[in-house]
Amino acid sequence: MENASGKSVEQTESGLEGFGQFDSEQAALIPGLPDHIALFCLARVPRKYHPFLNCVSKRWRELVCSDEWHLYRRNNCLAETWIYALCIDKSDQLCCYVLDSNQLQRGWKRIQDLPSRCLKRKGVGFEVLGKKLYLCGGCGWIEEATDEVYCYDASMNTWNTASPLSIAR
Repeated sequence: MENASGKSVEQTESGLEGFGQFDSEQAALIPGLPDHIALFCLARVPRKYHPFLNCVSKRWRELVCSDEWHLYRRNNCLAETWIYALCIDKSDQLCCYVLDSNQLQRGWKRIQDLPSRCLKRKGVGFEVLGKKLYLCGGCGWIEEATDEVYCYDASMNTWNTASPLSIAR
């Protein structure tokens, strides 16, 4: 059987090998539906609603936050591109915004809880890879360049410390 992108169902399901074979003791993702059908349905929920999916159950949260989920969405042409902006606010502090392309009017949303150590830095580099945003290096008026790297996980809505740069920048 083929999906809309012309790939066979067997190919598209291979992106979630860990989620395709559940223990018989685990509850179904959606009661009454086989998990591969539930996954097929859930993967089509727009990314802006993923925080709500995280609240349904621990199992849904684990699914939506997994790398396999994002691979499945990408392999089935369901991944959505978002635009991020790194700015300095009125109090001269670093802030980060994301534009939800589905809400062009007032679609900029501030990403909360930026790591406090990088709020006053200048020259911070940033890069988006998959579902993660990385803030790299930078310096302040009274501090030297740093090798610190912070990672924002869009599916978890959290910041974490990542592996440091090999050279402070």
